[in-house]
Amino acid sequence: MFTNAKRYAVKYTASTSRGPMMVPRDRIDSTMKWVEYSIDIHDMNKLLMSTKSLDEKFMLMKALEVADRKKLWHYRQENFNLSRASQILTHFMKYHA
Repeated sequence: MFTNAKRYAVKYTASTSRGPMMVPRDRIDSTMKWVEYSIDIHDMNKLLMSTKSLDEKFMLMKALEVADRKKLWHYRQENFNLSRASQILTHFMKYHA
């Protein structure tokens, strides 16, 4: 059974043998992906502070690095809407944090 730290590590650091999946930029909703990564980063930071296992801390730090990079990439895209993203994130954090 995977722990939450291992799930994030698989999600953000698992390599694919088939190579990266190419999706056109205009088909990606960068605002929603940015929100997803922001929520994951928030959760991973909470896990990082609560776990005592050094292996899990290392996995989480690697996953955090990848998630931060992806979040920044989506922020730079043309179809990113900061006001919409902040509204969604604020609403989520208000009711789920």
